[in-house]
Amino acid sequence: MINTHDIKLESINISDALRYMGYKSNELDSVTKKLIDECENDLLKVISPKFVYKVMDLKDNEILGVDFKLEGESIKNHLKGCTKVIFLCATLSAGADNLIRKNEILSMTKALITDALASAAIEQVCDKAEEIMLKDFKDYDRTWRFGIGYGDFELNKQNQFLHIVDAYKRAGVCVNNAGIMTPTKTVTCIIGLGHNLNKNNKKGCQFCNMKDNCQFKKEKGSCGNVHR
Repeated sequence: MINTHDIKLESINISDALRYMGYKSNELDSVTKKLIDECENDLLKVISPKFVYKVMDLKDNEILGVDFKLEGESIKNHLKGCTKVIFLCATLSAGADNLIRKNEILSMTKALITDALASAAIEQVCDKAEEIMLKDFKDYDRTWRFGIGYGDFELNKQNQFLHIVDAYKRAGVCVNNAGIMTPTKTVTCIIGLGHNLNKNNKKGCQFCNMKDNCQFKKEKGSCGNVHR
């Protein structure tokens, strides 16, 4: 069964947004702080966050009931010992993309800030999605969110993944031939469930989308805020 939920965000995690921008909170002047607040308010007005998910049984690296092959050692290692998988697709909706494009015309500074805020916001949506989904699996251990395209798990699985969770119809998410999704502030990932997994449920730097350009990693080895 595919489940769909709307999410309401009252605020955006500014600390995460600053990390995406390469800033630290003590580096901000009053003008920049005000601009970030304005961009946050504008973004919260136009987004319609939601997520769709499907829980399936897993046996011997095979997802039962669907034609979806777990190709690559990264995802197989990630799901080792798991007996269930959750396919999750979360999105901020087209409103975020539209606002970013609008700001690119009016102010590139606002566009960059809005983009970073939107990246932080979609992570919050994923966190809230986990809270909701995992209420039904309190006796299970879980893995962190393994995104399509991480490690050697190729992006060419994206279209098939979205079809399985009916993402176009339920969340307005589609993908082009290059594996790029629209709306762009959309996350697709797999979470493993099992017993006695003995795994860290947080994602490390090696799988972070910012690993190649992270100023925090260059300066002190980690941003100190790895995500689930």
